[in-house]
Amino acid sequence: MGLLDELLKAQKPKRNLMGTQMVKGPDQPYLRQDYPGLYGALGGLLGTAPDEMAGSVMDPNTAAVRQGAEYGFPVGTALAMLPAAAPAQRGAMALGRAGERLAERAVPQVMNRGGLLAEMLGAMGEGTTSNIAKAPRMSAAEAETLGYWHDIGAGKKLPIPVSQMKMELQPIANLPPKIIASPEKMQGGAIVPFVGDRSAAGQNLLGIGDIKFQTPVPLEGGYDFMRMQSPTGSIWASEKGAAQGLQNAVDRAAKVGSGDVYGMYSAMGPESMNFNTMMSDALLEQMKAGKIFKKDIASFDKEVKALRPEWKGVMHPESRSQLESNGALRHAFVDRMQLDKFQNAGFPNIAYTRYAITDPLLLNEPMYSGGLAIGKMKPGAELITNPVSPHKTYDTQLAGQYFGGFEQSLPKEILFPDWYKMRRNINAPVSGDVRSFQLSKPIQPTNQEWLDNLMNYLASQKSLLD
Repeated sequence: MGLLDELLKAQKPKRNLMGTQMVKGPDQPYLRQDYPGLYGALGGLLGTAPDEMAGSVMDPNTAAVRQGAEYGFPVGTALAMLPAAAPAQRGAMALGRAGERLAERAVPQVMNRGGLLAEMLGAMGEGTTSNIAKAPRMSAAEAETLGYWHDIGAGKKLPIPVSQMKMELQPIANLPPKIIASPEKMQGGAIVPFVGDRSAAGQNLLGIGDIKFQTPVPLEGGYDFMRMQSPTGSIWASEKGAAQGLQNAVDRAAKVGSGDVYGMYSAMGPESMNFNTMMSDALLEQMKAGKIFKKDIASFDKEVKALRPEWKGVMHPESRSQLESNGALRHAFVDRMQLDKFQNAGFPNIAYTRYAITDPLLLNEPMYSGGLAIGKMKPGAELITNPVSPHKTYDTQLAGQYFGGFEQSLPKEILFPDWYKMRRNINAPVSGDVRSFQLSKPIQPTNQEWLDNLMNYLASQKSLLD
């Protein structure tokens, strides 16, 4: 009995009265999902070349499938040359998708039964497992409950729940101790929102999931940039134009109250991290350490070059330095990689990477909640264009001193109540608050009303925990 004969006898397809193969029930395993390498090996045995193995929508196992086909295809080609085996192979190939559905039931049974065929298929599929498995089929309500939907996914279902995501971190700096800021000490001054991404600081990212990086990715922040860089006299980093806009806001705020001005960290949405060097570096390191077909990398490089002709390619020795020095290129790099055709081809998962560089305290916070870091600013100060410790993403820094941070993030409505009252008084749509907040950079006096409202909120939150 031949190789394919053993496979085909494992289970014959059930047919209805019209002679049509029955659709498999929900209790039967999906070969492509549960055995991606074996699925590819089987496809190769049946004569499908690796490059011809199609990827289904939102299927991160495609890379493992194609790698399995690289093992199976040469064996299938050799079998086709044997007179006894060729008819069986041609018959199996003629089954088309029906043959694949049959295999989805047959292969698990072969593996459970053991024997020579199981050993051969196991060897062909060895090492082809994807770093990230495909999420199992379930209802939207079940997916929500189990954690497959989260803001880091930017509207897409996560491959695994957030609770199962993992990364390897290594501390790289002794951060100054965190200071719990006293709102009372801020009374009489003014605050300005310092809008930033959610990245962590003071650590090296060594790997994501099961992938270990060739070169660590330093995590620079984020809100804890204030704490990490304060000893150098710097408190915030941004592009020069945005940094000047912030300094102008600080100078205007100095004319409110006592003249003390505080820069209040406010968290942008998860997608804001698409721009920073930590995101592009982490994606690049996963690609270099992963198992992605050269033709897929070439296709990706071609698409990036169509947007940014200066791109030298993923495997070029200058790729990382290119990304770190070119914001427009980083944007194109991440934008192309998040396309389904590349995600399905086994490229690094964007949401998982966002998770890995996000500070845990900000993982579930609403947009523009803030207060985890506060800097006391210097009105009238010059921009720092040659900082002691440069931020890889941003070329300009603002002078100031780390003041501390609240024990928890506070809603933007609590931190900047005057601005939100103004929005409601003019009947501005709530849907436009987020964008308007970012553009307007509201200045909030830290007067008695502000202090009372904030302290009452903190007390109410504490009572919920007691």
